[in-house]
Amino acid sequence: AESPSLIIERYLFKELSLTLVAVTTVLFLIFVASWFARLLAEVSTGNIQANVIFLLLAFKSIDSLMILLPLALYLAVLLAFGRLYKDSEMTAMLACGVSPLKILRLVVLFAGGFALLVGFISLYLGPWAIAERLELQSKMEASTGLEGVAAGQFRPLMGGRMVFYAERLSEDGKSMENIFVEGQRDGVMNVVVAQRAYRLKQAGLGGSYLVLEDGFRYEGNPGSGKFRIIEFAEHGLLIEERQTVLNITNAMAKPTAALWRSSDPKDLAELQWRLAMPLSAVLLSLLAVYISRTNPRQGRFGRFFIGVLFYVVYSNLLGVARTWMEKGQIDPALGMWWVHATVALVLGVVVWRQWRAQRRAARLLAG
Repeated sequence: AESPSLIIERYLFKELSLTLVAVTTVLFLIFVASWFARLLAEVSTGNIQANVIFLLLAFKSIDSLMILLPLALYLAVLLAFGRLYKDSEMTAMLACGVSPLKILRLVVLFAGGFALLVGFISLYLGPWAIAERLELQSKMEASTGLEGVAAGQFRPLMGGRMVFYAERLSEDGKSMENIFVEGQRDGVMNVVVAQRAYRLKQAGLGGSYLVLEDGFRYEGNPGSGKFRIIEFAEHGLLIEERQTVLNITNAMAKPTAALWRSSDPKDLAELQWRLAMPLSAVLLSLLAVYISRTNPRQGRFGRFFIGVLFYVVYSNLLGVARTWMEKGQIDPALGMWWVHATVALVLGVVVWRQWRAQRRAARLLAG
């Protein structure tokens, strides 16, 4: 038969696991819904193309896990132990001989295993997702913009120097009807209207052309009274394409190995930020064991808001330390480590006081 201690440890592990899955799911869905709405707004304004919205959302979701997972673990420990204290289950466990240090050891093992996942994401998977997202955005910025044209919508092209409108599009999106194009050339406004249009891109043409058929071109500035009207059967407009810059200089997108070799303050700050994610997950989860300690009268959420406040302070201090490092105002040897050291010191004091109280109670029972 299994020992009572092993049964209790398995029960605690199950309680933590189920709560962690639930909290992670809720936080992740909130984030995805928020970013999906923002991306839809960008699509409606023509800033990004509709066919890449889910790819951008996937890259951003992977990146977000670096922040969401440590927070989810912290909240899961707070909620799980808060319920155990509210239902007096923790009191019953302690009465059965399960010491607080044994519970702390279980949380260390649970958080340590979870921190390995957080570390993999923050050190490798997250930077890869950021680099892929920036590269995709760079390619979209370098494109002509005709790829994301939607029927019945005005769309800026060439960095806003040209405005394009098509009343109808074919099913494959290659041909258009009832076209309106407005832009400026050499300080003179040009307006082109045509019945049909299609995009032409061939090697050796020097760019991408919008070929318009059966229309008129109006040249002149409003109020000047000097206009030139040109009727055409076929007219080509050059849509300039910018070169895609794939050289990612953003420290957030650099591989972790490159950050280790760098001496740039921004790179060192990013490296310590990535290392802070798994470390903060362990420290916060251990501290949550003591923050969640309540009596049944206080309820499950008795100290939940205190725990949230502590997380806000901790994360803000990390952000401040990161900013100081990026600006060179603090030595990288100190960097963000002083924030972790402060939290570890608070945790050590709490554990030491708990150990002293346990020893004192043992002596009283023995005496």
